Amino acid sequence: MVQGGYYAPKWKHSKYTGNAHRQGSTGATYSGLQQFIRHSNSTTATIQTGYMQAFDLVTYNNELTGTPVDLDGSSTKVLTNNYCSEGSRVDYVTIQLTIKQSDTSKNNQVYTGFISTSFNEGRLNDTLMETNFNDFIESDEDAGKEGNMKCASAEKVYSLNTYSLKDIQQHNIKRLTRPQIQLYSGRVAQMNQTIPLPRKNRRQQQGSLFALTILNDSAPDGSDVEVRLDTFFKEIPVNSL
Repeated sequence: MVQGGYYAPKWKHSKYTGNAHRQGSTGATYSGLQQFIRHSNSTTATIQTGYMQAFDLVTYNNELTGTPVDLDGSSTKVLTNNYCSEGSRVDYVTIQLTIKQSDTSKNNQVYTGFISTSFNEGRLNDTLMETNFNDFIESDEDAGKEGNMKCASAEKVYSLNTYSLKDIQQHNIKRLTRPQIQLYSGRVAQMNQTIPLPRKNRRQQQGSLFALTILNDSAPDGSDVEVRLDTFFKEIPVNSL
């Protein structure tokens, strides 16, 4: 749904529309006696019509998370990615999303959804990743890296018709069919909101991934859409930094 050029997300009327309460306001430094790690990341992408792409929001990946660093002006250590270490806790993620047309003379129909996996779903083999998620997400099976998760780096061919025919993927890619975001004459879809993580994604462990999907289902006459996604969340690590 587009209202005055703004996308009203599915959870607009949720009670979680303000700042995250459990982790405090954005200026908070500690949860109890444990210091936060602040995560902030910005991603851009171009999605062709007839394609969909998944974007990490909060994802377990011990290899890609990196080492938190000091930053002048911040009272906590920071990371500029969406990856967390095992055992950490994340309760909320702030999403700032902008979707716009590359050609404003055309019409576009865009859909957003979510993928949420935990240990049982994320520790699947390659065949089941394709069956269940159309390879929009990846799970590492290499020794010592088991259960490290991430979204595929590029868009993949997909359509609403394909989604409607595949009930297994409907089960695993949530809320994709509505609302429809209609873009035309340069209208821009925007969303700025703090949302709670699904319960199974709050404690980071092997197989945990929470991701946003964006489908540009505008064939044959639509244009590419340009996406900018900014995310922010606070990770409560198991061990003191």
